[in-house]
Amino acid sequence: MTPKQMEVFIHVVQSGSVTAAAQQLAMSQPSVSKSLALTEQQMGFSLFDRYNGKMQPTAEAAQLYEEALRVHQDRMRFDRFVEHLRRYRVGQLRVCATPALALNLLPQALARFREAFPDFGVVVDMCVNHEIEQAVEEGRYDLGFVVKPGHGAPDDPLRVSAGEMVCVLPEGHPLAQQAEVNWQDIAPHELIFITTDTRLVAMIAEVVPEFRQRQVAAVETNRYSMAINLVKHGGGVTIVDRFSLLEIDTRGLAVRPFRPSLEVSVMAAVTARSLGSRPAEEFIAAMKGLMN
Repeated sequence: MTPKQMEVFIHVVQSGSVTAAAQQLAMSQPSVSKSLALTEQQMGFSLFDRYNGKMQPTAEAAQLYEEALRVHQDRMRFDRFVEHLRRYRVGQLRVCATPALALNLLPQALARFREAFPDFGVVVDMCVNHEIEQAVEEGRYDLGFVVKPGHGAPDDPLRVSAGEMVCVLPEGHPLAQQAEVNWQDIAPHELIFITTDTRLVAMIAEVVPEFRQRQVAAVETNRYSMAINLVKHGGGVTIVDRFSLLEIDTRGLAVRPFRPSLEVSVMAAVTARSLGSRPAEEFIAAMKGLMN
């Protein structure tokens, strides 16, 4: 599938119409239809079925769309990178972080970075925690900030900050009167479970085996920010890494150390190209300054 075929395919899936896709792409309808036919011939399976006048992706096409969209977005990012180099003749740093860090700290780190590299291009995105390292390894980003179990070596230049898991609960909750919250203190029906990262779940379950034995009526979410908001609105109590609370409005909430202690850290993930580069080091330094 050529880049143009991929673009045509994506637009037809998104619009549900050859006519609409042709208009969006400034192409003729026959050209769009021909592109789809050629793609089907190359793929060896049908891409669309007509239903109520709309083009509905087949099961195979639905799976193909997800991968095609990722590749297309990566190519667009690459094209922007090349265009940036062509225009400005300076580099670009692509940075990603967990949703909490991306929303609350990356903007501040970017401001500090800009003081040292005012003409440097920067891409800042949010990614799910467990996908960050792979995204950096695959070259989609030069630098990522990921939450991992343990504290790591204090002298590791990639360690940004060390912390622990904490319990977040309404400030009027009886447990808020305690200096720390133990697992045994939490009523099972009150706990909001976070399932976003298997490594962090495994870390908790290793010291608290009952963590995997959740009730059928348990509340679950795959975002720490969502869990914190659920607590704000009376949804229960939750256990999060302390980094998720940075720059968050905690009015109405109580935050207590969780016991048994669960150590976590924010680590920088880098590519071979960005390892030791001044821009990457500057951005890491900015994050360290904000988090410590």
